[in-house]
Amino acid sequence: MASDLRTRAVLAPTMLAIVGLVYWLDLRDVLGLGQGALSAAVLGLLGFAGVLEYTALLRGGGFAVSRWSLPLVSALLLASAPFLGWSQLDRELYPPVLATLVLLFPIAARSLGRDDIRVGLEKQGATLLGFIYVAWPMYFAMGTALRHLPSVLFVVLVCKGGDIGGYCVGRVLGRQKLIPHISPGKTVEGALGSLAASLALALALREPLLAPVVDLPAWLAAIAGVVLNVTTQVGDLIESQLKRRCGAKDSSRLLPAHGGVLDLLDSLLFSFCAWFLLLVWRT
Repeated sequence: MASDLRTRAVLAPTMLAIVGLVYWLDLRDVLGLGQGALSAAVLGLLGFAGVLEYTALLRGGGFAVSRWSLPLVSALLLASAPFLGWSQLDRELYPPVLATLVLLFPIAARSLGRDDIRVGLEKQGATLLGFIYVAWPMYFAMGTALRHLPSVLFVVLVCKGGDIGGYCVGRVLGRQKLIPHISPGKTVEGALGSLAASLALALALREPLLAPVVDLPAWLAAIAGVVLNVTTQVGDLIESQLKRRCGAKDSSRLLPAHGGVLDLLDSLLFSFCAWFLLLVWRT
């Protein structure tokens, strides 16, 4: 336990420093790629790594998941994001819808065969879940970076700030278990502390990060803070459910004491989708 805490104490600031460096380089377009391009590339790589971890996690848990088509179609979807322009919603929705059909139809057709009849339906569901659960949100996260780069930092700070607030409040005041059959360590008090932290951050950061591009008055910023926090907490619990069902502690062993990429992204996946819809509406 003490060793894990020391590792976290080193890794967490290092990861924050990397995030800050990428954001600074991208905001000033130091590399000449266009503002948002560097962050979108990093998000795309993280999304692809998350898909790989999801595939390995579920296959390790005994579920039938497409080993090749899910990573391949996910890579194609994420690679398409930088070329869309990100100014017309109908064009932006074509790739995920088309990619979903390209992914699902061959698996569904193969499931009609005699050899696949027992696992075909499970394979369709588990593969499609990974695509919509990981690849879609990271695609929209890339779109957020390319539409309005500071929005990515806003979402990350509000969501991860809620995580930190919930952890601190839960450690000090936590008594009532929130959902012990999924995550024994989470408490009702921690969840409320997380909500309060996200709400405060959303109100505090709306002017320095979003104005004047994103029209977000205080009342809407408060609603956004609540929505982002709820999606954050639910996303974290859903990944915990997946790991528990598959008998795994972490999505991978990539980062000591932190787990894998999916363990870092889980609380952001639904939040990026929710924010993208708000971003399209308010810009």
